[in-house]
Amino acid sequence: MKKLLSVLLVLLLSASVFAGGSSESVAAGSGIAGTVDNPRMLRAGTSMPATTDTTSPIYIGEHALNDKLMELSGGTLGYECIYGGALGNNTQLLAQLRAGTLDLMPTGFDLATNLQDSEKFYAVAMPYVFDNDEHMEAFLASDLWDEMVAELAESNGIYISGLFYHQPARVFNTKRPIVHPEDLHGLKMRVPESTVQMDLWKAVGASPTVVPGSELYSSLDSGIVDGQENDLVSTVSLKLYEVAPYYTEVDYIKQAMLLYMSQKTWDAMSEEEKGWYNEALAYACEVTSQAYADQYEGDKQAIIDAGGTIVEFDYEEWKEFFTDIVHETFDGKYFPSGLYDEIQAIEY
Repeated sequence: MKKLLSVLLVLLLSASVFAGGSSESVAAGSGIAGTVDNPRMLRAGTSMPATTDTTSPIYIGEHALNDKLMELSGGTLGYECIYGGALGNNTQLLAQLRAGTLDLMPTGFDLATNLQDSEKFYAVAMPYVFDNDEHMEAFLASDLWDEMVAELAESNGIYISGLFYHQPARVFNTKRPIVHPEDLHGLKMRVPESTVQMDLWKAVGASPTVVPGSELYSSLDSGIVDGQENDLVSTVSLKLYEVAPYYTEVDYIKQAMLLYMSQKTWDAMSEEEKGWYNEALAYACEVTSQAYADQYEGDKQAIIDAGGTIVEFDYEEWKEFFTDIVHETFDGKYFPSGLYDEIQAIEY
């Protein structure tokens, strides 16, 4: 993890050079920190359910980022996150980022596809584009990624400020066993509010349905959806195995939690504050990614102990299935031709 921290520091410190867009604020670059008595809190919003479980990686990540940021800033700058869609759905949160009324939003690669000039992000959100976390980190340190972030910021006023943490690769959590790709046909699959996710699941023959994270349990329990794709640790924290007991570890998407930031907030920060933020984010990534890794096997056992089933399947069958769909349905149509293969070929 020390190697991860050093890589992330280099990545985050260099990324500020490529932040595009502009701010109308007359105080741009002058600093946003408050005082020890009244610190400025970088406010984030998300549709993810809140948790008070102190062992949860989400809880650990939020507090690691805030604690380190407060330490580095001498108690004048911190981080807080409002969960459960209390500040709005994903579309509304993105609008708040553009307007500068919200500072941050923790979310994945795929949400960027809801923004303007975001075609390249479709490739990053495709199944099996990354072999592992090291492959993803190499991509995030590449000139290609810097260009994508700058283009997105220029068109939308939203800057992807860096990697918050690695999550375990995504699995299927369903009401009936999913062994082969054809088992997905007609499955009412819950997806987040993401264009690329909707289009992907239509392409595989499932019936995608948008359900907020806070309503996952009740939607599975009532039959509104038959299953969902998510990381295993998150599903266990929500006890989804009680209503959808079958888990297929296809690892089809290597997921990352990124911090999308209002360009207005980034531009208003002083260089010293950006340094604090980047260092705190790298620290939070190290701590939280390790927390996910440490918890994974224990949560698998928790599923089994609760009567759930870890489904056996052929990994290569699933990889070939999804890779064929990417090339046949998305490559050259949703994103520039060859970009998926270019990302896959990045050395790490």
